[in-house]
Amino acid sequence: MAKVIQKKNHWTGRVHQCTVSRGSGGELLLPVLGGAEYGEFLYLGEVEDSLISCSGDGKLQGGELLLEVAGVPVSGLPRYDLLDMVRSCGEHVPITAVRQGIIFTMDILDL
Repeated sequence: MAKVIQKKNHWTGRVHQCTVSRGSGGELLLPVLGGAEYGEFLYLGEVEDSLISCSGDGKLQGGELLLEVAGVPVSGLPRYDLLDMVRSCGEHVPITAVRQGIIFTMDILDL
């Protein structure tokens, strides 16, 4: 008898790429929070769709973790390094992000 293999919900299924364009004044209104200086991964704050022009296979949402910006892995970088890197990018900035999933906790039982 064949075993039924259940498909696991892996985090890589939530990874998407988006290209963010600068506004008319040349600014990139991307609310980046966290960073290595706070002991956190870089993540997005609340994103207003009217202020950010995004193209790609998904739109950016608040709370998403940033994996790559302009092809450079950003995990472990401080926020100020990321902002300097974004300033030096051209008109369009490619971003790879992942939607966060549910965090499961286990209760420890005293036996």
